[in-house]
Amino acid sequence: MAQPCTPDPLYADSLFGVWPDTTENFAPGIIGVPYQQVLNLKVPQDAGTIDPQFAGVVLDSVAFNGVDGLPPGLSIACASQTPATCSFITGQLGCGVIQGIPTQVGTYELTLNVTAYSTLGIFVLPIPYSFSGYRIVVAEDVTSIVETATTGLGQVRNVPNPFNSRTNIEFQLAKAGTVKVRVFNLVGEELWVTQVQGKAGMNRVPFESGSLQEGVYLYKVESGKENFTGRMALYR
Repeated sequence: MAQPCTPDPLYADSLFGVWPDTTENFAPGIIGVPYQQVLNLKVPQDAGTIDPQFAGVVLDSVAFNGVDGLPPGLSIACASQTPATCSFITGQLGCGVIQGIPTQVGTYELTLNVTAYSTLGIFVLPIPYSFSGYRIVVAEDVTSIVETATTGLGQVRNVPNPFNSRTNIEFQLAKAGTVKVRVFNLVGEELWVTQVQGKAGMNRVPFESGSLQEGVYLYKVESGKENFTGRMALYR
């Protein structure tokens, strides 16, 4: 069977860890928009690196038991490294993925539940453990995305979306012309504006998040009488 995710080789040389961590946290979601968040992990050999009370306990593997508090519409799947479901071997980079379509607005505090296994002689010792501090914020899709059905302005989007610090607002023009790009918060306050001379074909306008808080923002691309309003999700 095809695996639901592929580990990111960026973390291949790490000794152990979980990425993203609780500081970066999971990407936000929007109701009705497909969501995906990949979780990379590498299990340490000494359980004391996770919790000092288990110092000296040598781990063989860790089974991921699930997430408490997931937003409705989302579920988790793993690229298991053993025949067991969602099981990861010490020292090997693995991954899981939270995916689905959110159906309810809210801030969802998550608890990740695992069972670590250590072999003591002929005995296998299970050690249950939980990680907290993760969350997923689901916002309502409050935008009315309007794209004028002409050959002038089209194929408007921002990439990547969600984004962390920088995204490109892309649009295509049938002919060259002046284009204004604006960014608003959800209460309609203008936060950023730029005007560019667009060329015929695909154009890209970079946007830096700066000191903005994570959340959902609106962007508007205007060319003559044509305009497009879209939404983009910023996460830290």
